Amino acid sequence: MLIAVPALGGCSGSSKEDEHVIPALPPKVCWRAFDGASVVSLLPKAKDPNAEVKGDPVFDLYGRFKSAGCQIHIDGESRFTAWGDRSWSDGRDLETHVLNSLTRLGPMPIEAGDKAIVYRGGARAYFRCERPDLPPSPRNVSSTEVKIVELGLSANSAPSTQHAKDVLTTLMKQYVQFAKRELKCRN
Repeated sequence: MLIAVPALGGCSGSSKEDEHVIPALPPKVCWRAFDGASVVSLLPKAKDPNAEVKGDPVFDLYGRFKSAGCQIHIDGESRFTAWGDRSWSDGRDLETHVLNSLTRLGPMPIEAGDKAIVYRGGARAYFRCERPDLPPSPRNVSSTEVKIVELGLSANSAPSTQHAKDVLTTLMKQYVQFAKRELKCRN
């Protein structure tokens, strides 16, 4: 799905920097999970005032695919990504391999899901999703493993500021609540 969103604003100066505008987003983006104004605060100014929202039309990790993603493109480049994945893990390897691999980005724990961090340019969280109607697990995967959901946010051009980390923290908290609701988790 692709949605082009025109930005508001004009140019009055003559420098190259003045020709860049802050892209506009709809009030809700990416499955209507995130506040557009919050996401905009993580985006760079753009030459082209139109932002493109691309990705899966629905957030469902228990349907045909075990993952979903959404990207916001500015000037043809992905500048914000939200993704979710149903993990074939019980969560231990996420903590050992994924979360620990981000140490160079200064991760800080946050309260979201079972375990979550925010770091320079992104956030990750995982949680157990208890559902009465989970599809059967493949033979080589335990039922415990299929219940772990991992979520990620990436804002690869967000400034390295406390404000950006605060926005990412808020967005991840909202994302976990959204995902639990959309996936019909009992917990």
